[in-house]
Amino acid sequence: MTKRDINLHGLQTRVACIVLAISLLFAVGTTLTQMYINYQRALTTTTQLVENRSQNATRVISHALWVVDLELVRQSVKGLSMIPTVCRVAVKGFDGTHITEVNHNGEGCDGNQQSLLTVQDNNIGTLNIVIDRSEVKREALSSALPVATVHFVETLTITLLILWILNRLCSRPLKQLSSALDYYQADKANQTSVPIQLIQRNDEIGNVSRSINAMQSRIRDDLLQKRSTERELRQHQTLLEEQVEQRTKALNWQSNASSLLADISIQFLRADSQHITEDVELIFPKMASLLGVEAIGWYAFDAYRAKRRCYWPTDVEFAPETVDLSDMHMIKRWLADIDTLVVPHVGQLGDDAINERSWLRQRHILSFAAFPLTDGRKSFGMITVANRQLPFIWDNSKTLLLKRFATAISEVMIRERNHFAMEELQEELIIANEKLKVQAETDDLTRLSTRRPFKRELKNHIYDGIESGLPVAVMMIDIDHFKAYNDEYGHLQGDEVLTKIARVLLTQTEAYQGSVARFGGEEFAITLPTQYASQLNTLADGIRDDIAELALTHVKNPDGDVITVSIGGIVTYPSNETSDSYLLEMADQRLYQAKEEGRDRINILDQREEK
Repeated sequence: MTKRDINLHGLQTRVACIVLAISLLFAVGTTLTQMYINYQRALTTTTQLVENRSQNATRVISHALWVVDLELVRQSVKGLSMIPTVCRVAVKGFDGTHITEVNHNGEGCDGNQQSLLTVQDNNIGTLNIVIDRSEVKREALSSALPVATVHFVETLTITLLILWILNRLCSRPLKQLSSALDYYQADKANQTSVPIQLIQRNDEIGNVSRSINAMQSRIRDDLLQKRSTERELRQHQTLLEEQVEQRTKALNWQSNASSLLADISIQFLRADSQHITEDVELIFPKMASLLGVEAIGWYAFDAYRAKRRCYWPTDVEFAPETVDLSDMHMIKRWLADIDTLVVPHVGQLGDDAINERSWLRQRHILSFAAFPLTDGRKSFGMITVANRQLPFIWDNSKTLLLKRFATAISEVMIRERNHFAMEELQEELIIANEKLKVQAETDDLTRLSTRRPFKRELKNHIYDGIESGLPVAVMMIDIDHFKAYNDEYGHLQGDEVLTKIARVLLTQTEAYQGSVARFGGEEFAITLPTQYASQLNTLADGIRDDIAELALTHVKNPDGDVITVSIGGIVTYPSNETSDSYLLEMADQRLYQAKEEGRDRINILDQREEK
């Protein structure tokens, strides 16, 4: 039995007790009222009966007492005392006669009725009758007991009837309603817990049943709404969790991509252009992992041919060394537009890319993407990614990542190309500078050095002599009467003579690793390294002899009919105060002395003995 049953039972008990109490009160009141009425009625009847009897007996007793018939008096008194409600009867005559008859004595003998005995208007005595009121009460109670019993039975019957009616009309429906509520499950949307017969009633229980049914309907509706809301919330929560997870993955991916691009930028900035391919090969596995592709490659363009620079993985067989792009019109249009090319599935390629589709299918490539390497004007390479097993799962983030990666490699290639161009330009500049230097420091006619490189070489010989303690040697050579030769034979012929003499000087000097220079006009200079400086005289003799062997005709030479030279020089140990100008001046002085002595002479100052 549930608590609700107990409550209902308690309610029924309370109603029954109240009804019973009211009925009992009513019955008791009715009985008491009836007893009181019966008592008053019995008392009145008894009093009247006694009065009537006493009136009749009074006449008899008065006559008997008048005639002094005491036996008759006693019999009359005894007759009166036989009345049940009379306690005693006493007759007192004024003549002293006293006759008393006692029926019984009790506490209820309190009703005294006295009558005067007269005969012929003569008072002869008194008749005193004592009535037993308790007996009257007992008689009234005895007469009221059946009525009270009837009233109690009636009250009990009415109470039971009321209880039956109450149980029938109220308690039982309430118990049904309670049981229905006990077994009500709000989560069953189609369940009707309140019995239909209760709902169809037109009384208060019907109103309550309909209210409960409506409340249950609202509860079901609220529960359904709550479940719908909870389901929507769970769906939103699941969606939110998925979005958070996707966003977290995207942020992690972006973080990894940014970190990789930062490492790439730093690595490319530090990289040597000669090892850039190896650096890119190290980056490819990480880039392929981020993009979720099976292969990634780097190609450089050469006209309409793409040459592979590096590829990952290295053991792939579908990445040829060279790809001919001449018949791939879509690729060429793509290169002209300098745009990204993403093919999630080769089957999506149209009729304008038949060659490309055939080429990809021959290598069993399912998805393909290419990103140009460009300097902003034209493409000079591309980064490619490919899948064979599954089609691409591609988005803008991956496109942006590969674009930035392609931009980084483009900058590297531009830097590499600029580096190569700079190296070529530097080499060209060096060659040009060397040529200019040679041109600037070489005599155009004789191809001998000019004064500046000669003096630089002479300074080196001085420094070497100071460090080694060996002598340094300088020689000056001048063609005798060369102005007269030019006047006679012309400048072209004079240039020919200068060239031949320069060749003799070079030939002789090469054996001594010396330097020869044309100082201007018909004047030449020679300097020898310190290890050969002591052989300056030998060199001078050889030069003079070789020029004589040339036998170059010079009719204006007053000292002979051939070209001759005058030679002046110096051999000395250099010191810190020795300068190239000093040595050249000393050699020139010796040359002047040779000319003064008659030309075709050798005049060399040897200062080694002085030291």
